[in-house]
Amino acid sequence: MAVLDFSQQALVGNNFNGQNLNGSTFFKATLTNVSFVDTELRGTNFEQTNWLNVNATNANFRPSATFPTTTLFKATLENVNLSGANLREVNLSEISTNGIDLSNAQLQDANLFKAELSGEQSERPNLTGANFTRANLTQANLKAADLTDANFTDANLQGASLEANLIVNTNFTGVDFTGVGFTDITLSNATFDLANLSGVQWTDVSAVGGATSTNSSFRGADLTNFSAEDLNLGGADFSAFDANTPTILTGVTLADTVLNDANFTGVSAEGIFLEGANLTNANFTGADLSNANLNSAILTGAVLTGGVELDNAFLEGVDLSGVDLTGANLSGAKLKGANLTGADLSGVDLSGADLTEAILSNAELDGAILDNVVAQKTNVTGTDFTSASLIDANFKEATGDSLTKFTNANLSGTSLEVGSFIGSNFQDANLNGANLNVTNLTDANFSDGADSDTIGADLTGVTFVNGVAINGDFSNALLVNADLTKANFTGANLDGADLTGAILVDTILP
Repeated sequence: MAVLDFSQQALVGNNFNGQNLNGSTFFKATLTNVSFVDTELRGTNFEQTNWLNVNATNANFRPSATFPTTTLFKATLENVNLSGANLREVNLSEISTNGIDLSNAQLQDANLFKAELSGEQSERPNLTGANFTRANLTQANLKAADLTDANFTDANLQGASLEANLIVNTNFTGVDFTGVGFTDITLSNATFDLANLSGVQWTDVSAVGGATSTNSSFRGADLTNFSAEDLNLGGADFSAFDANTPTILTGVTLADTVLNDANFTGVSAEGIFLEGANLTNANFTGADLSNANLNSAILTGAVLTGGVELDNAFLEGVDLSGVDLTGANLSGAKLKGANLTGADLSGVDLSGADLTEAILSNAELDGAILDNVVAQKTNVTGTDFTSASLIDANFKEATGDSLTKFTNANLSGTSLEVGSFIGSNFQDANLNGANLNVTNLTDANFSDGADSDTIGADLTGVTFVNGVAINGDFSNALLVNADLTKANFTGANLDGADLTGAILVDTILP
């Protein structure tokens, strides 16, 4: 084996194919049309060299115990083919390239600090299938590079530039993206598991060839304060990496982003901003979305079961029709104008929520907690509140019908003022101290239901001034100390009702 010194020489057309040049020196040499195919180049010094039209396919640059340092520091490479080359542990810091081909090259543990691996979309740097595992790409420029099938597992890309890249089947597991901006990216089936994306901003990310989803994985990644808008992240997987490594989405902004079929199972996403996002068929099972903003988000077919935390979430105007929310925490949630038609809210905690002008028709709220909710002008036609707690709730001007059920519900201190509950079922309900002024309770049922006693609904101390209860059933109901001034009970059934202490000024009785 000859150790050769080509320092500062101009080499043109040399053919070193298959030779052993380990330990040789090319310091500041100019290499034009040179060929290093299958050449052994361990421990060679290519520092500050200039390469033009060089072919180093499958060349071996990897240092060894005998030849411990291979360097291309500040080398300039134009139209150089390094496909399949072994560049593991090689110093490629501050190289400058144009038309580089690193397809299937081995770059594990390589130093690419400030490496210039950029190009234009019309002539992309070819990094397809390259292995950058644990490589140092700090402040590297990868603009427009084709990263299809490349592997960056545990690489350091802090401060790197990613713009107009093809990121298809690319593996970024465990990568540190601190200070990295993604823009104008084509994305498909990429893996960002365990990556550090905290504080990172993405813009203009789209799917390959107009596909509807990008199907990338972010399991166990840290996306704290991650910011993106109007992206396609359809089919993304944000679920936990394992039982001890949840995905962190605290403070994330994904406004107007396509997230159809995304998996948010068990994520920690307190304060996430999803305004206008398309979350069709997204899975939020067991997710913590406390204080989330889902204003005008599309949640058709979304899965929100498993104890999802939506306390103090902003859900105004959201369509949750038919959604299963059993076990969810919606305490303090802002649901003004939301459509909850046919939603299953059985046992859900809605205490303190704002349901003003919301549509709850045919929703299931049996056993739900609605204490102190504001639900003025809310539509509750066909809604089931059986055994629900509505203590001190405000349902002023709300509208129910003959299919609305408050059976055995606790409405003590609740306001149904100026509401309409024609034919609604209040059997065995507790309305102690409720405000029913000017409420229309025509045909409503306050009689004894299926409980063990023979007492009907408890309307002790209610105010029903100017109320209408035509043909209502109050048999065995408690109306003790009720203010029934000017109330109309024409045709009502008051058999067995207890009117002790009731105010009956100008009351129309049967």
